[in-house]
Amino acid sequence: MRLFPRLLLPVFLLSLSLVVPTFCKTEDQHAFPIASYRIEVALDTLGKKLKGDEYITFVNTSTRSIDTLYLHLYPNAFRSDTTTLMRESMFPDRIKREEKYRGWVEIERVTLGSDLDWSDRKIVQETIMKLPLPQPLSPTETIKVEIKFSVKLPRVFMRMGYYNRDDMIGQWFPKMAVLQKDGRWNANQYHANSEFFADFGTYDVSITVPVEYVVGASGYLTDEWKNVDSSKTLVFRAEDVHDFVWVASPDFLVYKRMVDGIEVNFLCKQEHAKEVERILDEVEFALKYYNSSYGAYPYRNFIIADVKIGLGGGAMEYPGFITISLFNFPPDKIRLDAMVIYHEISHQWWYGMVASNEFEEAWLDEGFATYSENRIMEKRFGLKANLVNLWRINFSDDNLTKLSYLLDPQSDPVVKNSWEFMDYLSYRACVYSKASLLLETLGNYLGQDRMSELLRKYFQRYKFKHPTTQDFIRLTNETTGEDFTTLFEQVLFGTGICDYEVVSIKSEPKKGNQAKGPFQTEVMLKRLGEVVMPVDILIVLEDGEKIKQNWDGKERWHRIEMVTNSRIKFAIVDPEDKLALDINVNNNSLTSEAEDSVILKLFTQSLFWFEGLVHFITSY
Repeated sequence: MRLFPRLLLPVFLLSLSLVVPTFCKTEDQHAFPIASYRIEVALDTLGKKLKGDEYITFVNTSTRSIDTLYLHLYPNAFRSDTTTLMRESMFPDRIKREEKYRGWVEIERVTLGSDLDWSDRKIVQETIMKLPLPQPLSPTETIKVEIKFSVKLPRVFMRMGYYNRDDMIGQWFPKMAVLQKDGRWNANQYHANSEFFADFGTYDVSITVPVEYVVGASGYLTDEWKNVDSSKTLVFRAEDVHDFVWVASPDFLVYKRMVDGIEVNFLCKQEHAKEVERILDEVEFALKYYNSSYGAYPYRNFIIADVKIGLGGGAMEYPGFITISLFNFPPDKIRLDAMVIYHEISHQWWYGMVASNEFEEAWLDEGFATYSENRIMEKRFGLKANLVNLWRINFSDDNLTKLSYLLDPQSDPVVKNSWEFMDYLSYRACVYSKASLLLETLGNYLGQDRMSELLRKYFQRYKFKHPTTQDFIRLTNETTGEDFTTLFEQVLFGTGICDYEVVSIKSEPKKGNQAKGPFQTEVMLKRLGEVVMPVDILIVLEDGEKIKQNWDGKERWHRIEMVTNSRIKFAIVDPEDKLALDINVNNNSLTSEAEDSVILKLFTQSLFWFEGLVHFITSY
């Protein structure tokens, strides 16, 4: 289920490629390795600890010399109930209760050519470590850092920790923050709403675990051997990625399937073994769909792990790796497993490869992932009832997205620091749902062929490059030949809503004859929200004649007057449902007959709130 506004460095990186050609692979196919890691780590299953040695190679890709490195120490978020993460979290109670539930990271030694004197150089502020350099690091220069560290694993919470005999090892090692073009560091504390942002590199990770343990990790296995102490060491390599995660358990069963040349590994628990083929079928469908829709998945394997990641986490994505927690619902009636799998796998493209700034522009990942999830659910299961078809309750994944947005449509703008949203409800409504509905609205106006072309071009152009909101806006205008800047500014940077209403309809005879025409027909429309968009209007007469009109939507109200040979039967604003952002479709039509009863509207609203409750409970 993300990243920073990194400005592109076309001129600088071109010169950099001439200075240090050994770092550059084929552009567009590989990422420039800014932060690369070699890590040797051992898991203590009894003490629930990690002992690690880390060797970082970091390149200064900014335009300025720097005198300090910034690193993330994410495990420190679980040290107490007073950390930023715990204060913002809805689930801090057990961290308060017992120390065994807590976690942290200890830095035992840092070497930059020689050991640093920690008495005046070590500055750790919760989950951020500032590491002053012995001498400034100039642009294009490389520095090597050695860190000896240990981690106490918390009881699994927010994507990290142990649960029974399972170990979920996410955000576990000292990790370089992102250095921006202007030489400033993008280094934020671990917040409850925010996910992660990092630069690309290569990871070579050696993991030592008890011999009976099964390990799944980002990257691919390059070597494995048994040790004399009943442990084994597995060596993984991951290229062109910005993170590395692994899981370990003696209870995993491993199932494999080849999909488009990708080796899929499903690490499954025995109690879910009967679901293996169904889950692998969904993974296969997702990989093939996204490969054809956006561009090829470039890694040789893909891991899906059946493992708990704790309250406040849900399912989660990492490069080449996702976690799931299977539901016990009938898969042909409630397709939550498919929805979660499709959402998390779509992140391989938007979080994993495009890799925007999830701290400050999370919609570029979560909004795109939700939009992708909605489209693939339609492709796989149809437009209607593709998520729930149970007890005469039928609704789609797209309905769920709309309902999530309606739970809080106006508290915050979409583009905002993730930790500054009013609460999680607003964060999800904006970053996931409103952003997805914006893309859906754009697609409805462009047509799906042009929208597919836009998203494919966006992925291809910005793969491995950390694009920003403005990059996407510019590319949209460039690709479509139209200017959508105003639409993006209204929806992404404002808190206004989109709502158009048919206020009244009437037809009155012009010559006093009540039965025959001609009739003076009038349709009154209103724009109730702040978002201004052109809308279509369909007017249907009693004799079956259909009249189409268009309104630019700029004024607060608009009256359509015409002479017709028959009375008006009904009028609809946005008859093709192009405005996915419209918050109230109940007022989009008006008929002269009795169908628009109060009872019908009350039933519709009640169903809406019921569906909204279901969405909140099953939210990922």
